[in-house]
Amino acid sequence: MTLVELPKSAAGAMPPSSQRGLHRLMMGAVALLLILGVTFGLTEYYHASVPIPREKPGSTQVRAENLRPGVANAIVAAVDPDFHQQSDEIMWPSTYLTKRYAVVAMETSWDDLDSWRVRVGAHKLEGWYTKAQLLDFYLNTAHYGQGAIGLVDASMLYFGKHPRDLTVAEAALLGVHLDPDPGDVAAAWNRVLDTMVEHGWLNAGERTGLLLPKTIAR
Repeated sequence: MTLVELPKSAAGAMPPSSQRGLHRLMMGAVALLLILGVTFGLTEYYHASVPIPREKPGSTQVRAENLRPGVANAIVAAVDPDFHQQSDEIMWPSTYLTKRYAVVAMETSWDDLDSWRVRVGAHKLEGWYTKAQLLDFYLNTAHYGQGAIGLVDASMLYFGKHPRDLTVAEAALLGVHLDPDPGDVAAAWNRVLDTMVEHGWLNAGERTGLLLPKTIAR
């Protein structure tokens, strides 16, 4: 026996390299399954712990289908142009507009908009209600600035009219005011209209003829 050789009994007891590799692979697979199992269990527990946010009625209710053509989509274009599409999020998918409504319905802080709890709540909302219902909920509970909550209050505050009489240009301006810090209002208003054209909600010729509406002086 040389210094670099092992006794035959010891050499025979060592598993071949292929067996050692298979053993490591199996141990890794078992560990991965355990991690996935624990993660799935915790995810399901957290999902179950968040109740479905219930409809939070506004002061006066309006329905998108009763508004003039394009008015509701002007709000959608300002807030979440992809609202009518399916979310591409992997876990607890939901649209941005639904998340905004979830914050109101769950009576939580806007700082929690991207929290897991709001994500779960919004995901449950989209499983419980239709997109049309969720849009109605949002229109009637959203904050349009200057203390106006809901489309009826906002329409009366800014234009002195009922939402059913709003024009697309006026609705687009209300959509701008959903942002608490809209910056250049005229530029934001134009972006909303351009988004509507891009999504086929407004004819390009009609868009060209629209002017920034004047609000009631206060």
